[in-house]
Amino acid sequence: MDNIIIDCRHAGGNIKVTTVDGNRVRLEQDLRDTSKWWFYWNFSARSRQSQTVVFEFTNKEVVGPWGPAISRDGVNWDWLGSDSLISRESFSYDFREEDEKIFFSFSMPYQLHHFESFYSRFESHPQVRRKVLTISEQLRPVPLLLAGNGAHDRHIVFTCRHHACESTPSYLLEGLLGYYLEQPKSTVLDNYLIHYVPFVDIDGVENGDQGKNRAPHDHNRDYIDSPIYRSTAAIVNYVEPLRLLVGIDFHGPNKWGGRNDVPFFAKCYPPIKEETDILCEQLKILTMNLSHADDIVYDPIHDVEMGVAFNQPHGRSCSAFFERQQAKLVSIVEFPYFGTHHTAFTQQNCRKFGARFAQALESYLILQLDQ
Repeated sequence: MDNIIIDCRHAGGNIKVTTVDGNRVRLEQDLRDTSKWWFYWNFSARSRQSQTVVFEFTNKEVVGPWGPAISRDGVNWDWLGSDSLISRESFSYDFREEDEKIFFSFSMPYQLHHFESFYSRFESHPQVRRKVLTISEQLRPVPLLLAGNGAHDRHIVFTCRHHACESTPSYLLEGLLGYYLEQPKSTVLDNYLIHYVPFVDIDGVENGDQGKNRAPHDHNRDYIDSPIYRSTAAIVNYVEPLRLLVGIDFHGPNKWGGRNDVPFFAKCYPPIKEETDILCEQLKILTMNLSHADDIVYDPIHDVEMGVAFNQPHGRSCSAFFERQQAKLVSIVEFPYFGTHHTAFTQQNCRKFGARFAQALESYLILQLDQ
């Protein structure tokens, strides 16, 4: 009988076990359907006895600065802590009880069940509606959340999880939408209609795929004449008739290091750039002087202009599609997996940053009402 049982048969699970040798487990991330190396993993471990177990990854450095994200129920997550790090390829965990089961992940997961819990808080809100955007390739309903005033022809579209593993922006969006929905009266909801697609690649999210660099191309390179994915084709058909004012696509960057540790915008060419700059300035004002250690700060010095680094014009991305719809403000928001050495990203402070993002966007949108 195995002393340590590794499993990934849960929402978002992803792992390949190489060997189990005593209290040492060697494993690696599963790169199925991925054309390039990537870093996401998520598994559960159950120990039949109390012991210290070493988990060693055999395919490059994939353990973050705070050790793994850890959970006992698969819903609520925290960081195991930097003390658990042996290296960026391995960590240890002290199992203290017989048959103790723990979930470990590269970063804070966000699954469909998280969204369902969020939605349940607001499903009776008079300005909230829920639809099915389309049915995925694996026959999952792709949720579409509407929040605001459908009588006004002013539309905002948020998309997330074009790359399945990029989970932390989902918490930001909970904070963003929750900020508007929790107010007794919201200027934004009274004058605009928000359309939110929380899982563009819902099959990848639930299956635990990397999603990034999916072969033959991933969902964020599918805004082409003949999309190969049902969800991207449905987004095109749904958004094209709208009078789109704002289109923002939310992503996670590379694993860590440099600007990958802080929130940043990937911007468009002028004149859209100048509209995004207004939003960015508001967000900077709201976050730069925060005093709590867990507050997430945004500084536009880290933003990436169009034509710089990865932010190249190619016309195949969701943001490029928003541009073609002549939206006034279009941007990609990149939101890290871990944070800086000063501030670890958690479910709570990601939502808190989302609320400040909502305030910044509110300031921008109020200006639009006067134009």
